[in-house]
Amino acid sequence: MAMQRPRNRQPRPPRQQQSNSRPPRHNSRPNQGQPVPTVQQVVPGAGVSIVLKEDQPTGRETPGTVQDILTKGNHPRGIKVRLRGGQVGRVQRMLAQSTGEAQSEASNATTSAARPTTTAPARFTHRYTDVRLEEDDFPEGPPPRSLADFFPSDPASTAGPGPGPDASADESAAQSPKATARCPICDAFEGDEVAVSYHVEREHLT
Repeated sequence: MAMQRPRNRQPRPPRQQQSNSRPPRHNSRPNQGQPVPTVQQVVPGAGVSIVLKEDQPTGRETPGTVQDILTKGNHPRGIKVRLRGGQVGRVQRMLAQSTGEAQSEASNATTSAARPTTTAPARFTHRYTDVRLEEDDFPEGPPPRSLADFFPSDPASTAGPGPGPDASADESAAQSPKATARCPICDAFEGDEVAVSYHVEREHLT
């Protein structure tokens, strides 16, 4: 008679307990199962909460005010819109307009603070001025000139008009010494020729 070997079988947990032991699945969209707003609700100027494309895995929502509607009709994942801050995403729920604007400004301020600030290089501006318009500093043209202005100046011409011929004769006579003579008869009188002739006629010939 063969001996039956006992099977090593572990008891299975109840089906309900087995299903509860599995980890729960997390939905990437927090509003899954809830109806998204329709085109009647999503209008320009309305306050909404959207999910950006880069935030779809986490389901992070961004509040703001609708500026443009980018889809025609309803969409199961939400109507795509552009907020006033420039963000683009799908609408998940509606917000009050004032609440959406306040939260959008806070979100934009946080995003701007996180971005590194870059200083633009200084630019040098060139200004051009037309010298022809500067009448006070630059005359219209050079002063009028003739061909004689380019010849060397004559000292005689620059001294002014000279004296007449009579003045020259008087000047030469005044500068040259007078010739003297003696009386040929008495040999005592001395003077110029005119005076000696007058002396001879008066003293010796009369």
